[in-house]
Amino acid sequence: MDDDSDIFDEMWLESVVIAGFRVWHIIAAVLGVLLLIMIMVCCCIRFRIPRTKQEIEADYQRKQITKKFREKLQQIKNSEMDDMDLQKALAYIKLEQYDDP
Repeated sequence: MDDDSDIFDEMWLESVVIAGFRVWHIIAAVLGVLLLIMIMVCCCIRFRIPRTKQEIEADYQRKQITKKFREKLQQIKNSEMDDMDLQKALAYIKLEQYDDP
C-alpha cells in the first residue's frame, strides 16, 4: 500500500497546469528566474562592506595622492610621455616638486 501512495504523491508534479507546462516545469522556471535575479543583483550592485576608520582614512589618503599624481602627469608634455614609464614619471614629479618654491 505504501508503494501506491508514493506514486500518487509524485503524480501532482506531472499534472499539466498552464499551456501544457507541468508543475515541475513551472517550479524550475521560477527557481531559474530567481537565481538569475539574485546573480544579477549580486554582480551589478556593489555592497558596502564595513571597514575600520584606519582603512577609510588610508583609502582617502590614497585617492588624494593619486589625484595629485594625475594632475602632475597632465603637466608633462606629450613629447616627453612617449618614452615615459612609472619610474621616470615619479622621478620627474619629484624633481619638479623640489624645483617649485
